[in-house]
Amino acid sequence: MRRCAALVLVAVTCSIIFSAELAKYLPTIEARWKASDLVCTGVASRPVRTGVTRNIDGYDRDQLFSEVTLETCFKGNKPAHNIVQVIGYSYFAETKLIGGVLYSGPPVGFLRQGRNLVFLQKTSDPDRWNIAVPVYEAAIRLADDRPYYPPDLSASGTRFALTQEFEAALVQFDSSDVSDINRIFELLGSTDAAAELTSFSNRAPLAVQRDIAVVLLNHDQLDQEQVVIALLIDTGAPAWKRSNAAEALGGHGTERAVRYLRDVAGTPANSDDLRSLRLHATESLDRLERRLASRPQ
Repeated sequence: MRRCAALVLVAVTCSIIFSAELAKYLPTIEARWKASDLVCTGVASRPVRTGVTRNIDGYDRDQLFSEVTLETCFKGNKPAHNIVQVIGYSYFAETKLIGGVLYSGPPVGFLRQGRNLVFLQKTSDPDRWNIAVPVYEAAIRLADDRPYYPPDLSASGTRFALTQEFEAALVQFDSSDVSDINRIFELLGSTDAAAELTSFSNRAPLAVQRDIAVVLLNHDQLDQEQVVIALLIDTGAPAWKRSNAAEALGGHGTERAVRYLRDVAGTPANSDDLRSLRLHATESLDRLERRLASRPQ
């Protein structure tokens, strides 16, 4: 995993160009990096529809437009003009949304208004860029305030900078999204990420500490189990976070977690979120008990 992260940051001459008529989701930073001619942080304006519709993968998609003020560029040469035009596409054309749409698949989305890590492909116009892959999520939202990091574009400097960006975003968006923790693991590799996140946790808010503990437990850091149990039984915490805790305990917990999972699995639920939590706890309890029973005596 660490080797792949290094390739992400040094393979600056490798660019995979995808046809604008294809919509292929790139789930990892490495894949997005390789598909891009330019990777930068930048502040995006509110995306708007241009009035152009294209058929991509057999569906009509509305073209979206945003102006991005570029900050730090980690791959490619920063354009002479600091503000560039960025083009992407919606999942469905607006005229096709009569009655709503049920969608299940990779995350979709263009740029969010504000700071993003953008993955761009060049066009014939040096001030106009395409998002690396149309339709599906490519940009990574960042915290409103840029964290400090030195202007070092070496592989290690870039890893440090992106780690600071993801940690700042984790603190800001913790109440709705904790995916930045996994991005740090992808970026640094398991060993270095565990050390970095353990250090960061010591100065992070309690909610973030618990989110980090869940991911560390999922990476077999058993010293985090008690923190994860505390999240599981905290009735003031969001149900989806408590469900994450239950899942981690089901896969990596010890005998200590059994009674807490049993308690949560038996708690009356009067909302969809709590019913989902109870289901996660029940399934995790079953998985943990089966795992403990199968251990060599």
